[in-house]
Amino acid sequence: MRPGLCAYVITREHMLVALPGMRLVTHRGLAIVVAEVDLTPFAELEANPTHWTEEPSEDDPLVKLARRHDLVVRSVFEHHPVLPLRFGTILRDEPAALRLLTNHHHEAGAWLDRVAGHREWGVRARLAHPGEPDTMSTEGMSGAEYLTMRRDRLAAAARVRRDGSTAAAALDEALTRYATETVHRPRKPSTPLLDAAYLVPADAEAAFHAETERHDELAVEVTGPWPPYSFVRLKLSSGEVAHV
Repeated sequence: MRPGLCAYVITREHMLVALPGMRLVTHRGLAIVVAEVDLTPFAELEANPTHWTEEPSEDDPLVKLARRHDLVVRSVFEHHPVLPLRFGTILRDEPAALRLLTNHHHEAGAWLDRVAGHREWGVRARLAHPGEPDTMSTEGMSGAEYLTMRRDRLAAAARVRRDGSTAAAALDEALTRYATETVHRPRKPSTPLLDAAYLVPADAEAAFHAETERHDELAVEVTGPWPPYSFVRLKLSSGEVAHV
């Protein structure tokens, strides 16, 4: 076994750890939740970064570790604001954890203040009724008639896309009014019209969810609540971590 410390979240110092194997390293009001782990699976991931290009099996050690990571983050998040650390953040020892808190004390504290009282919600939206192209026979059509039909179909498809984009933009604008921050995922031709994460204050969640149900022209999928994975990213240097 190659021992090391897996780091899960940064939170407030007064947090109580109730998860087996977890402990806190604290510094000036902040705390980092860590646990001793075997570094062998993490070394495999570092050596082979394409390990998860295919669907991993349920028995994959890294799958189990990733689930544990999410469980720890969620468990702390239920009671305290958290700054989630990236899966696979490995520290050499407790002095390294203390240095991390020292080096990023102001930044981490500011992030925790920012996300306190908030939860992340994911929203995806597609057209509720995208429509199917007519299966019109082209038999007997002249070249001009075929080109006219083709032009009309392309124009109709463009109108559907335009209307869908307009509806998705209206939904996003409405949801953003209830969110402190929003992150949009890059769009591709095969992706939803809207794919975004919203950092929503607890007292605005009811209005936020009501808004997602007002847009009948869209099929809206809401996921969450999540810890603020999309909204906090602590940039750690290679000198601060053994592996990330």
